[in-house]
Formats: sequence, C-alpha cells, structure tokens
Amino acid sequence: MDADKTAPSLKISNVCKSFGSAKVLADLNLEVRSGEFVGLMGPNGAGKSTLVKILDGVYSATSGTIELGGKPVANIGGQAEVGFIHQDLGLVDDLSVSENLRLGEPPIRLLGPILDHHGENKSAAKSLAAIGLTVPVSTKVGELSPGEKTLVAIARLFSKGARLLFVDEATSTLAPRDAAKVIETLKSIVAQGATVVMVSHKLGEILEATDRVVLLLDGRIAADKPTNGLGRAGLVRLLAQHEHDVVESADSTDHRDDNGPGEVVLTLRDAVWQHVGPVNLELRAGHVLGITGLPGSGLHDVAYLAHGSLRPDSGTRMVRDHARSALVPPHRETQGGFAAMSLRENSTISSLRRWVRALGILDTKREKTDSQDMIASLEVVPGRADAEFGVLSGGNKQKVIFARALFTQADIYVLCEPTRGVDIAARADIYRLVHQLRSEGAAVLVVTSDAEDLFALCDHVSVITDGAISEPRRLNGQSADLMEEIL
Repeated sequence: MDADKTAPSLKISNVCKSFGSAKVLADLNLEVRSGEFVGLMGPNGAGKSTLVKILDGVYSATSGTIELGGKPVANIGGQAEVGFIHQDLGLVDDLSVSENLRLGEPPIRLLGPILDHHGENKSAAKSLAAIGLTVPVSTKVGELSPGEKTLVAIARLFSKGARLLFVDEATSTLAPRDAAKVIETLKSIVAQGATVVMVSHKLGEILEATDRVVLLLDGRIAADKPTNGLGRAGLVRLLAQHEHDVVESADSTDHRDDNGPGEVVLTLRDAVWQHVGPVNLELRAGHVLGITGLPGSGLHDVAYLAHGSLRPDSGTRMVRDHARSALVPPHRETQGGFAAMSLRENSTISSLRRWVRALGILDTKREKTDSQDMIASLEVVPGRADAEFGVLSGGNKQKVIFARALFTQADIYVLCEPTRGVDIAARADIYRLVHQLRSEGAAVLVVTSDAEDLFALCDHVSVITDGAISEPRRLNGQSADLMEEIL
C-alpha cells in the first residue's frame, strides 16, 4: 500500500434494494470519510451483507446513488483502490497460497513466456509476512484451516494496495490471538490513511478498533455514533433496542451450579488421528466442556473424534451404552444445511425414525407439526417450516442446524463454533439453549475459537496446541485475564 495516498471518500445516498416484494434496504444514507475505521453492525438479516454486495457490484441497487471520491459510480467493485473480503473469502482451494495471491494479477515473468515462480513465491511470502501468517506459500488453500484461509484472503487484499477496505465477518472463525492480529493490521493501515469498513458481530472488536459504529436495523440506519465513550453496555443497548429481553439474556454471567457433573458418557483415550493427538478427555452428563485453540491446531478434528465422525487411527472412543451423539458442524455454509431444501427437511433429516409408523411409512403430518413447533420455539425467521433454508440469514441457519441436533434427542452434543457470525440476539438464544441442554443432563462439548462462548457456557476449558490437549481448567466467569493465560 502507498502510505502517501489517502483513501477516497464514499457517499451512499437513498439506496434501496428489494428482492421481489421483500425490501432489504430502504433509503439508506451513509458517508465514509477518508482515514476512518467504521464498524457496521446489526442483527442477522438487517441488510449488512446486502449493502456490501451492492457496493462490490454483486447486486445492483434498486434505486439510489453511490459516489467514490466525489464521482458517481454504479458500484465500487473492481476499483484499484478498493478491496472486499466477503464471508466466502473468494479463494480457490485447489490452488496454492501463492497462486491465490496472484489471482487477477499479471504473472511475474523471467523472460517472455517463462514465469518467475521464485519471484511469485517471494512476493507471496512477503504478503503473508505483512500479516504475520507463516504457512508455506506452496500449500494448497484447501489444506488450510478456516482461520488461515481468512488471513490469506486478507493478505491478498493488502498486497493489491487497496486503500478502502470492506471486511465482512473476516474474524468470525479466528481464535482470539489471530483475530487480534487482523484487527491490529487493519488499525495500522487506517493510521497510514486507509479507510476500513468492518462488518462484525464481535462487540469487543468494534469497541477496540473502530472510530464509528453504524447500526443497521431492518434495512435502515438506526444509529451512527462515535465509538469513543459508547462502551459495551451502550453498544449492546443499540444492538438490542428492538429485541425482546436480549440484553439480560446476553449479559447473564454464570449459569453453572456447584452440584458437579454426572456420570461419564464419552471417553477418548489416547485417540490419535493423523497429526492430532493423543487426545484424552471425558464428557459427563450435565457438564459443559470447552475446547479452544489456534487455527491449524486440530481443534475441529477433536470435535469429529468426539462425535464419531472420525475414527481414531489409534486409541479408543468409548460411549455409555446406547448413548447417542449429535453434531453442530463448524462451517454451516458447506457442512450445515441443504440450501434448496425447506426448514422442515433440514431440521428433521437426521431423525426421520421419530415419525415412522408401522410398515415403515413416514407420518409426514406429525413431522411437519413437530418441525413447525421447533422452528417457532427457536424463533427462526421466517417462522415457516416450508421456507427455503438458503434464503435465511446466518443466525437463523444456525438455529435450524441446532433444531436438527435437538430432534436427535442425543445424550452427547458436540457444538463447533456455535455462535460463529451470529448477532447478539441469536447468540443469546443459543446460549439459553445450551444451558437448557446442560440442565436436562446432556453432556456438551463446545469447540470454539470465540472467547465469549467459552466463558458464557463452559464449566471447564481445555486448550489444544499442535494436536495435544491440556488438562481441563475450571472457569469462574473471569474472562479477560484468564483468556490471556489460556491462549
């Protein structure tokens, strides 16, 4: 990035966007000045990602105008000084890190048609070093963890010299140290004259990094305030002003009791899978165990071992007689749901035996009624069992995936990144749900890179480092200093 150049200003005037009869953005007005770090927040479905995609040219605005540097434009996608990172990251898994960083750029040549692979790899390594990522540039992107993929996408954006950056939930899958590294890099670039607009549900990131908070509610800007002096309580009030009892639910500090855990339901003993292990852990009835770790540590592989999705190469997985296990996977976009299927089908597909009558006939009427009741109880929006899963916001998709797990009536729940990319209201709903599972005697394993999840949900926490798991540590609600010790 050229530190001597400042980012162009952005002005959005009366922008509207409708999909059929559904209005997603309504008369939206926003001005982003050069050198600002702006946090864009709001509930799932508020229109944040739609706005970013309009600016990038993925969608066209139904009406309204956009100006970049004082000049009217249809969108700002493809401009040399503008860069976007969407939630899908835009990386190609089958290409190397170096090749992904060169996508859209002219090749570096030695002479004529001869490519300078050494020069490209050297350039790629320099781009990764700028954000502190140390993976080999020859590594296929598909072999990286979600956190490492996010960092590669950010490195690609930085290396192209973008001065106006839009970052859509880039830290949602990152462990705290990696998320902090990304935030510090963004702050450094802003200090050099760049502008960053960051979509995030993480209150701590917004408060620590940004100059302004813009709150979107129902496709409109409900608040636009300086971050300084706002504080966590003020920001929560802004986010929750239209939600029922969200502040109290999200801020409840400790739902654990002192009765102690029940019997052992699942044991991993010296379990090894590829580079992960040996893993030793016990899950007990009425107890929530948390596991956290950095990208590439094998965090989610431990979850699959506990659930039984992976069988250990050596060691053992033992479960109590007839104990059933349910999984909420870490990546709902690719592992969680079927976009073209209904909410009913997505929620019941793993438990169809519940509705089978004599002669193996499915009682579809009872299945529909039960799925509709479950969707209503989890406050999924839209609340229709026949709605298509693919049109839901991230938080509502997460609730449907939880519904699928609940229908299994499992004894063991393995929850991977349970609140990734969800808003404060959905997070509070999910926390209540996990507390309920615990109180009903389920054994719960929370596998997460989100510190808030650990301290809101878990009785004990273990840390995985290079495939090895630490002894569980008791939590007592003190988050910041203890998190620093853990990670």
